[in-house]
Amino acid sequence: MHILHLSSEGSGTCKTDSSCTTGFTVVNACPNDPTSVKCCIQASCSDGSGQCLDKSKNACTGGSFKAGLCPGGTDIQCCQKTSTPAPPTKPAPTPTNPFVEYLRHLYNLAKDYGGDRPANQLVMEWLRHEEYNSLEWKALIGGVDDDFTEYVEKAGVASIATFRDPEYGIDAKVSHLGACMNGVFLKGQASGTDNNRADVTGWGGDWMTFYGEWRRDHDKEPSGGKYALDHMANDVDDTTFKLRDLIEDADCYNIGMRLRANPSLSIADEVEKNLASGYKSRMKNFIEGRFVNRSNAQAIAKSMLLPGSDVIVNTGRIRLVQQKGGFFVKLPLWLSDEDMDDLTKGFADRLFGIVQLENMASR
Repeated sequence: MHILHLSSEGSGTCKTDSSCTTGFTVVNACPNDPTSVKCCIQASCSDGSGQCLDKSKNACTGGSFKAGLCPGGTDIQCCQKTSTPAPPTKPAPTPTNPFVEYLRHLYNLAKDYGGDRPANQLVMEWLRHEEYNSLEWKALIGGVDDDFTEYVEKAGVASIATFRDPEYGIDAKVSHLGACMNGVFLKGQASGTDNNRADVTGWGGDWMTFYGEWRRDHDKEPSGGKYALDHMANDVDDTTFKLRDLIEDADCYNIGMRLRANPSLSIADEVEKNLASGYKSRMKNFIEGRFVNRSNAQAIAKSMLLPGSDVIVNTGRIRLVQQKGGFFVKLPLWLSDEDMDDLTKGFADRLFGIVQLENMASR
């Protein structure tokens, strides 16, 4: 074999026709060899996109022929390989929140259990059953399904007491969240500036005991408004209406109202959304959703402290106020209008001040 230099087709190697599998042959270019020996030329396509082959003798495996890019006859065409795309990169798995998976497991158990109560309600009842299923709670929003509690226990599910809030880094109390959400899910929202039992299970109950704490500390801080601004919903004072309580009250209202409005939603999915990004506007959604504005908030806070038509709520109010303020505490009914206005204004200003801070943080 020897190399020949051709002016038009290029240079090649003299070899038998059957041996030229990676190029194309040219006749009469190897005069000193037998007729079975031809010049095998290996040439790249003129645009560099592939290899020139004789399509009548070779297959373009993994690609296709394209004419006009190679020297020689019409059968000599460019074999352009089809590029194989790289396999898609799998996204990194999102870390699973243990509390969300706990709720999802409970929700699936509730669906399997059946019964006449919605699965979401059964999950809420399980969350509250250890701490919020006393006679008072049963009178307020009803008892839990004891058979479902037993069903979950037999499945080997252990209760989770707290979960870490992504915004404030505070450990939220699961049983309080579940009890409050259960109340909202069952009772919904009162109209206008009225209150209802759902309020008592969440912010309203916290507000009643907070009132008792103010009366307990009244000698140190006579102004209820200042006491609310200084001590309500912060992470410093160990009150019964601290920041953790407000977080739970906000989340239970927001999620409970969504589940009440759309029964096809899952408590696990809604909590997951809240922990992923919903927490960024939780206070705005809760405070503006439940209280609308400062004036309404002040009126609702007042109605929460004064006797109404619900005997269960009236009885519970006295018990909660005395729990923190003592048996001889001055009940809200006996406050002067001036003191009541001062107290409830502090409540409204504190809540809407928190909304302003949340709005500023989201910009």
